[in-house]
Amino acid sequence: MPAVSIFETLRQRVTQSTGLLPAEKRAMFWFSNYTQALRDWQQQHRFRNPQTNYTTLRQDTFTKQIIGSTQAYPGFLYFFLYDPKFAQTLPYYDQFPFVLVLDRSPGSILGLNFHYLDYRYRAMLFDALYSHRENRHGQRKIAAADELRMRLRVTYDILQMSSRYKMFKPCIKRYLFEHIKSPLLKVGASEWDVALFMPVESFAKASVTTVWRESNTKF
Repeated sequence: MPAVSIFETLRQRVTQSTGLLPAEKRAMFWFSNYTQALRDWQQQHRFRNPQTNYTTLRQDTFTKQIIGSTQAYPGFLYFFLYDPKFAQTLPYYDQFPFVLVLDRSPGSILGLNFHYLDYRYRAMLFDALYSHRENRHGQRKIAAADELRMRLRVTYDILQMSSRYKMFKPCIKRYLFEHIKSPLLKVGASEWDVALFMPVESFAKASVTTVWRESNTKF
């Protein structure tokens, strides 16, 4: 599915959801801005080079919260479109992950995709990880303009250290840059909790209830 189409679908799903809190409604600007940015990029490259692919996209400079995949760094949280290398053999996969990056290599990132947990366990895991935010020990308060600099100092080794993080097990995924099919939408610290509960998980080949039920058996 083209990137713009899936983001329009996700935006409509959230728009039509009932009982959204004010903070959740505020988060809707992510999807409208992201969709427009994708359209602008497609229009910009359509006549310049009909064969343009994501390699070119990575080299472009995006404003606001949109970045290329190779600019993803540990400790930050991102949305993006993903088409796995082994999609045909996987029992299911998330087409629109919400990922806390734990580590990166030259061709991929290791991430924690919260969408594999139902909302209750998602909240429990995030609450446990929140103590690892970078200014927790009285460092200067980060200004609103610098919220995109706030990160969670979490590694795979830290997750293995305590049973309070046990919900992480079904969420660990490696994402190959060449299979990331959109720019990344970086989420600022003030919106972490909002993004966590947005109903935008998009599982292929299985229902969300099936995924969450199987995830619960892994911890």
